[in-house]
Amino acid sequence: MLRIGYRAHDLGSFTSASELGKRIEEIRKTSFIQLALKKVIPSSKPWQEWDEEYISSITSELKAHGVSVAIVGCYINPIHPDPEKRKLEVERFRKSLSLTKAFGCPYVATETGSWHPELKYSIETSDPKNIGIFKESLSEMLDAAEKYDAYVAIEAVSRSHSISSPERMRDILDTFRTDRLKVIFDPVNLIPYTGLPEPDGVPLRIPTAETEHKFVTEVLDLYGDRLIAIHCKDYILTEEAGLKIGNLPALTGCFRWKEFAEEVHRRNIDVPWLMENLDPKTVAETATVLERL
Repeated sequence: MLRIGYRAHDLGSFTSASELGKRIEEIRKTSFIQLALKKVIPSSKPWQEWDEEYISSITSELKAHGVSVAIVGCYINPIHPDPEKRKLEVERFRKSLSLTKAFGCPYVATETGSWHPELKYSIETSDPKNIGIFKESLSEMLDAAEKYDAYVAIEAVSRSHSISSPERMRDILDTFRTDRLKVIFDPVNLIPYTGLPEPDGVPLRIPTAETEHKFVTEVLDLYGDRLIAIHCKDYILTEEAGLKIGNLPALTGCFRWKEFAEEVHRRNIDVPWLMENLDPKTVAETATVLERL
């Protein structure tokens, strides 16, 4: 069976780790999460004030409800256009790396940033110069990971982030040949904004099974051996413009999760699946269906 967990802040905002743990316990008795602390518990201390005692108190409250941390989410902008703010972003990531033992999880994850200071879309993000900036930030993060016996996990996102394609991700992995660098694979995030092109170059409203399988296998061939988690949600293409809406609960769009699971099983990839953009009303049922794929 698949190991199904949740991106915690998709369950809502909570006043304490205990309240969050209780909500997850209502879904199932034992589970795990991706924890971006400030996103899910807005009243938690600023990251500058985190220490081992404080983070351990958070994880202890979660464990009391059978909840463990599979990934520490640290959503920074590693290519922020302001060098001073970019430095602060990297420092925030380093802080999370320094506390992985208190989190009870060695993996700290981020997406790869936008040239827009508020992480919105910018045409400048795709400029190759920003790949160089990302590599500079990543190098500092990996140095900290080595220091604290932790791991940096990155996720590619089509169109809007600096690492926006499987090929760009492969370049990063080839540049940094260290076991300290891992990958999260979100198939929906990597599907192009206009959909997957068929052999004739034209996307369909729902891609053929062959085209989707080709996309999945090419990614897994590139870096399936570096995965530490799979993000699980769904998408459709809009009727009006044929553009991707990629924030739907899993099993409510057009991605073939059953076939994807079969390919993952075939490759013996045993990593957590973390549900995103979930519907709180149906999350338990969806998790059960996914678990049995």
